[in-house]
Amino acid sequence: MAFDASPSWSGFNYQGKVALYYALTLINADPVGTDFSDHALMLEDNEDFEILCNGNSVSVHQVKAYNSSSYGKYSDALLEITLELYKQPRVIGKIHTWKKINSKSNLPDLENSIKDDLKVLLDQYRNTNPKDGSSIIEKAVSTDRNKPKQAAILKAAFPGSTAVQLFEILNSIYRGQNDAINRLDSYLYDDGNRFCELEEINEKIKSEISIALEAHNITCTAEQLEKTFHFFLGMMDRYIIQRHKTKQQEEKISIAFNEIVKALENDHEDIGDEYLAYEFKNQFAYQIDEYISDPDDYTYPEENVLCNLKEASKFLLNLSPMDLWAYYRSFCPHIDLAHDHNMKNAFATDLQGIRYVLIRILHEINFGRASHNASKYNFSYRATTPPYKSFLPTTITSTARVTQIERKITSNPNVCETLFEVENLIYSGLEAHTFCPTSMAHTDAPLAEDEDPRTKRDDILKHITLVPISTAKEALN
Repeated sequence: MAFDASPSWSGFNYQGKVALYYALTLINADPVGTDFSDHALMLEDNEDFEILCNGNSVSVHQVKAYNSSSYGKYSDALLEITLELYKQPRVIGKIHTWKKINSKSNLPDLENSIKDDLKVLLDQYRNTNPKDGSSIIEKAVSTDRNKPKQAAILKAAFPGSTAVQLFEILNSIYRGQNDAINRLDSYLYDDGNRFCELEEINEKIKSEISIALEAHNITCTAEQLEKTFHFFLGMMDRYIIQRHKTKQQEEKISIAFNEIVKALENDHEDIGDEYLAYEFKNQFAYQIDEYISDPDDYTYPEENVLCNLKEASKFLLNLSPMDLWAYYRSFCPHIDLAHDHNMKNAFATDLQGIRYVLIRILHEINFGRASHNASKYNFSYRATTPPYKSFLPTTITSTARVTQIERKITSNPNVCETLFEVENLIYSGLEAHTFCPTSMAHTDAPLAEDEDPRTKRDDILKHITLVPISTAKEALN
């Protein structure tokens, strides 16, 4: 399995919202009518996001959604942004976190904790005699591809530097000859906290939108606030997806502050299907956040081990809201989600099934067996050994009897694609249950004398099985 070194499991969801919130606070800090034509928001370039003025960085930001206050969890990110600030004089740096960052044991604050990290690297190199390549600084300049994280950060920040040069850079920061550490701090929110819980960021964004609307003399009704909020979610979502597609290209895409201001001044009309899709994607991402934050459900994988949930989430949350909704419908063969009236679709959405069944499946099942059909909006798993059966992750809970689940599936008028393609539906029950998807139709014609009795792939499958998660996990690992 490939190892993904990205530090956050739902980065672009929380990260994008924090970036939007920060940009809104800057806009609200100036009078209405301020010319922001030279300001822009850039995500995932030098850091998680940065504020640009005339194309140059004014501030750089790290965003970390860890369910931990331990300093060690954030030390690599703090080293990375410190080195970036070394290269950019007069630029400030902020780290935004879900939980408060504690300082290192016996140290008073974040500044001294970072300095202590640098001292460890400096002392390690200084005391390695003869230089045998064992120190982090020496490993940073080595040709070894499997570098420790700190060595990789140093290499990425200063490619081509010698070990002596890296030592001098770190030493200048440690001794204060370069003021990088003084320009770095954890972000202080309006409530006095230096952290922002996942469930609070939405309300903070809405608060800033409300301030902006009132400043622009726009009546801030609950409906207008929600519509503007969802418009911004859509804006950030489209930008992030496009940013991922063009990240390797030289052309950099940013969000102009004037574009944000213009969005605040518009009276957003009801966006119908898209409104539902944006809200659904927001809720879907939140369920992943909640699952990850629950220590009874999730434990962080060991180093160099791929996280199935993270990889699946990366794929699903990188879809547009409308496409994600279409994939979700395929995860719900027991629910009719094709109503013309969006309120019916919204009420039929099963957040509990997402939180306690689908996400658990995505977490436990080997992502290396994942297969997706973009044209049919189908994400499933496929066994690598004969008979190469397919398994569909679902939101089906075990609260109903299997016979009731069977009836819901066979009576759903919009589940036909599943009945053609997937032999196994993964659900939260403990027992396998096989049924005939055409049992309620009784329309099969008898076989002709010369007809092949085997099921064709363009026929409805003769049998479908509700499969427990443990059974699917064993079959696909």
